[in-house]
Amino acid sequence: MFTVLGVPAHPLLVHAVVVLIPLAALGAVVLAMRPAWTRAYGPLVAAAALVGAVTATLAKFAGDQLQAAIEITPSFVPVIEQHTRFGLFAVGASWVFAVLAIGAELLDRRTRGSAPRIARVTSAVSGLVAITATTLAGHSGAQAVWGSVPA
Repeated sequence: MFTVLGVPAHPLLVHAVVVLIPLAALGAVVLAMRPAWTRAYGPLVAAAALVGAVTATLAKFAGDQLQAAIEITPSFVPVIEQHTRFGLFAVGASWVFAVLAIGAELLDRRTRGSAPRIARVTSAVSGLVAITATTLAGHSGAQAVWGSVPA
């Protein structure tokens, strides 16, 4: 199992995902509303979306390793399966967002007219979907870990 200083890598990696994806998505929304800021901030948004997608993928692989390394009771299987489904959805949504954010950035630098604007709006919408997927995966993971802890 992949660890960082003896700690399973999965919970560490997901923290990067839950920071990068929403920040990049917020940036994509801002750029869709303020196209004049695209030259200055477009590369940053595209890079954050890409790093978020890579980190989501690494978190998924580390989560698979963690799942294989722990003993899962039968009553806990549905909780883990739901978290796995949401995690896979988050990985897919983050890659769609990353590709669209990078595409919007490249299109903005090479094309004029309405195409860059449409690409920015599409990127922003996919970023909002990625936030939703990340939230669902994160919430189900938190419920899996902390759901039985009394408030």
